Amino acid sequence: MAISRSMRNALRQGREDLLRGFSHRRGFNGAGVAYRVRDGETTDEPVVVAFVTKKRPVGLLLEEDVLPRQVGVGNRNYGVDVYQAGPFSLGGDPEFEPPGPTITERFRPLLQGAQISNPATSAYGTLGAIVRDVTDGAPAILSNNHVLVANNASSSIGNEIRQPFSTSANDVVANVTRFKPFTFGPARPNLVDVAIARLTPAAAKELSDQVAGARMGPFTVDNPCVGLYFAADPFNLYGVICKIDTALDEVGANLLTPEAIAVPGPADIGKPLEKAGARTGYTSSRIHAVDVKFPVFMEISGGTRVAWFDDVIGIRQFGWPGDSGSGVRLGGDGETRLGIDLGVFSCLATDSVASMYDLPLQNDVPLADRIRDGFMARSYTGNFLVQLFYLNNNVILSRTEGVEASPSEKAGAASMYQKYRDFVYAAVDAPDRPGLVVTREHIDDAALGLASLQTRMTAEETTATNQIFNSLVRRTEGMTHQQLIAFMDRDDVFDAVWDAVAAVPTVQALGQLRPLWRGPR
Repeated sequence: MAISRSMRNALRQGREDLLRGFSHRRGFNGAGVAYRVRDGETTDEPVVVAFVTKKRPVGLLLEEDVLPRQVGVGNRNYGVDVYQAGPFSLGGDPEFEPPGPTITERFRPLLQGAQISNPATSAYGTLGAIVRDVTDGAPAILSNNHVLVANNASSSIGNEIRQPFSTSANDVVANVTRFKPFTFGPARPNLVDVAIARLTPAAAKELSDQVAGARMGPFTVDNPCVGLYFAADPFNLYGVICKIDTALDEVGANLLTPEAIAVPGPADIGKPLEKAGARTGYTSSRIHAVDVKFPVFMEISGGTRVAWFDDVIGIRQFGWPGDSGSGVRLGGDGETRLGIDLGVFSCLATDSVASMYDLPLQNDVPLADRIRDGFMARSYTGNFLVQLFYLNNNVILSRTEGVEASPSEKAGAASMYQKYRDFVYAAVDAPDRPGLVVTREHIDDAALGLASLQTRMTAEETTATNQIFNSLVRRTEGMTHQQLIAFMDRDDVFDAVWDAVAAVPTVQALGQLRPLWRGPR
């Protein structure tokens, strides 16, 4: 079904209603207009798409976190499609390295897709295009504010821009001329992340609209520029593009081929886009959503502020930190996406605990998922414990986010991690191998770990965890994998855990749905 102008307005209104109701909820990262995706395939049903950090079954969510299936606008209901993406940041998270080389060559003349930097930012981005300043026709570099400008500050005007990323004065090619400052708060959303830097006389002697390494063609009427890539979620599975017409207007510039621009709308959802970026080179994906609105947390002038962005384009597996500023055009096959492991997803609670103890737990998310699905999900008690973890993510975050463990706590956690990481991987790979049983050493180590965690628990939480550990966990000594599952599937074991948890006022035990395998006690 085509999205008419009136339907687009209605979907945007539904998007706003959803944002008002859920933007304050942790894990809700924005919304836009799209077509529903079902089983990996795009349907023809127009929807409001809601972006969440982790898409989970309804039974693993607090009632107040459950998104509606529909939003009503006027006398019509529109579906809500929940999509896993975000939270978004400018430049994304560079920790997980993509395949492919960085474009580090020195290009003279300057070429689109080349690596550029402002030394004051200690990072690099991508030259999006060579443009002309509308005030005097002078040639300039077009890229993002967060690439060319240091800390969103007007004092950056005149700063040197270098190509490639270097400390050499011989690589200075431009000076920051103008940028659109970021605004903060939901009432003043940003439409672009853009800046220009005027070329030095030496760099301006020869101009080119070509792309570094001929990774794609220049902007043309047939393959017009649609925007600048500027932000992504932590695993760079999903990125966003600000529109080129608004970006050029905000900084007063024109492309070398001014007519080679296009403004994507709902009719363009599903069309292929391509870019050449300094970090990942060439990629091509498809427009997933338009009218995307989302918050970004920025470190500005020594503090954290929230900048909202609106009217931008959503796209999957398209870029990485260092690709920020890439000029994006219509074209490509839509399938040359980044080779990202789709089995790796962020978990806010896991990330927070990992940061607190300086542990690389984010690399073990696939292992945790295997334990959840292959072991915990096979018993009443295991399912209940999984639900407890998800329902109480906010409790975990409140105790760990921004907290640094003591040196002795970090040392103890690192020791346990090193001792058991390979053991757990091996146990998951072959859980029924002969001789693999719970030992007294395992139980004693678990007791040490629990004692460390209890220093951050309430009195009621400590009582409950001691009760569960002493009456149940200690009884598992000598059990095999299958015996553990059978033990955790027993009614008396489930009831003991349920009763202990129910006595703790700080723990949420039920989500939107009661556990299907048991009723309330």
